[in-house]
Amino acid sequence: MAIDVIVALNNEEIGQKIKTILIERGYNVLALCTYGNELIRAIRQLSPSIVISGYKFKDMTLIDIYNNVGEVCSFLAVVNEPYKSFVQEETDIFCISSPINNSILLTSLDMIYQSERKVKKLKEKVTVLETKINERKVIEKAKGTLMQQKGMNENEAFRYIQKNSMNLGLKMIDFSNKILLGE
Repeated sequence: MAIDVIVALNNEEIGQKIKTILIERGYNVLALCTYGNELIRAIRQLSPSIVISGYKFKDMTLIDIYNNVGEVCSFLAVVNEPYKSFVQEETDIFCISSPINNSILLTSLDMIYQSERKVKKLKEKVTVLETKINERKVIEKAKGTLMQQKGMNENEAFRYIQKNSMNLGLKMIDFSNKILLGE
């Protein structure tokens, strides 16, 4: 699967060289930007996985761009040494030094992409766990309602929910919601 990338440098010639290198390596270069506002629009419209960016643009800096759309995708900054520590202190952007070494560029992109995939999987796991916790809360509330209204103990209330949800072909969460709605 090709990785979607936007290249954003104020020097269009260097941007074109990077674009060529990336295309030869199977990356999908969505856009080549030379202005910060142009980059922000491209990120919002195209949702790339990674943006390769310089630090200074004619209309803003990488920090301005990152503060605007940093949550949308990952960034790889190609910066001169003085800016490198500043960018790393202010953001979570991975930086490589200019002039660009092709192998460092490609290795860095691969590392960022792999990290992005791991984070995405972790976010999915968190979402599943949050859903389970929220469902468990509803089931616990329904158990409490049954205990209060029907004088059941906790085990009886749980078994009641379990048995009736199976008999009706419902998930326990759905049957618990019916109990809470008074159905």
